[in-house]
Amino acid sequence: MVIPYPRQYCLFLVLLIGVTAVSADVYKWVDQQGETHYSQSPPPQNQKAELIKAPPPPAINPADAQLEVDKLIAQQAEDRKESQEQQAVVQEVAKQEAILRQNCQTAKHNLQQYQDNPGRRYVDEDGNVTRIKEEVRQQKIKDQQNNIQEFCQ
Repeated sequence: MVIPYPRQYCLFLVLLIGVTAVSADVYKWVDQQGETHYSQSPPPQNQKAELIKAPPPPAINPADAQLEVDKLIAQQAEDRKESQEQQAVVQEVAKQEAILRQNCQTAKHNLQQYQDNPGRRYVDEDGNVTRIKEEVRQQKIKDQQNNIQEFCQ
């Protein structure tokens, strides 16, 4: 939600809080057992009570209030920026984890292919179809096992 005039809105809230604090009168009375009570509502009718008026709030300097509102707005902007940075980091970590999972699956698939197909054929760069030599196949199996250890943690 976007507030069209955030400074005026915050200033209004600060003033509203001050107004509500002014009306906080307190009643003090002693009951028949000698206990002292304090309450915002008056005591029962047969009780004698003293009304304690709340002191007035300190005067608010508009310039100071504006500075406070500006600080709050700056803090909110900083918090929002920090939150966005954290979200970006979380998304990047999730992206890297997805890449690792994909590499792990590919390495497992390739290892299975080399183990299950000893007579595997491949096409070289000249377009010739040849069988892979056993030494090369064993090396490819070791490479895929290393890839699994690297990517499947």
